Amino acid sequence: MNRKEQTEKITIKLLKFIVLLVSVLVFFILLTSCTKEDDITISDNYTLELDGRLDTTVDGLYKLELNSTQNSIQTIHRITGKLLNNGEEPYPQLVEWESSHNWTLNDTAYVIVRRTINVLGNWVTIDTSYVTGFNGSSVPTINEFSYSGDGGEINTVIAPIDEMVGDTLIVKARFEDLQKTIRIILE
Repeated sequence: MNRKEQTEKITIKLLKFIVLLVSVLVFFILLTSCTKEDDITISDNYTLELDGRLDTTVDGLYKLELNSTQNSIQTIHRITGKLLNNGEEPYPQLVEWESSHNWTLNDTAYVIVRRTINVLGNWVTIDTSYVTGFNGSSVPTINEFSYSGDGGEINTVIAPIDEMVGDTLIVKARFEDLQKTIRIILE
């Protein structure tokens, strides 16, 4: 056998091997690429619940007694709820909150008083600074965003002021196309 015939035989064997290898690879790709499980998807079924954590009226309205202090005109209160997907805790999800009320700052937003203790052990005022320039700024009565946590728990904080006594504060929680509303009578 001459060199040309040997080269042709080796080339034919190599081509057969490549065709066999490609055939085996294609077979395995087709065998493993599609399964019935790949076509099954569990659709999202979110549920949203709110709890005002307050006493309610016979009409289902919550009641919040405003109790400002000497240091704050706001009453701080936490609202909770649950965001679940198919009855289970979802990956942390962003929840939007909205309330019906806000209030407006006057020119002095707050006062900073620096104090120290003198040699007799009494508090002594050293300096007083007034933070101004916020006149007309709108202040929401609710934290507008939160994320769901353990067990799908969601939370926000409301902070109505004394001037709102007698009003009904409407709080909305929104996630994707879900929305829940509660009403709180400010007493």
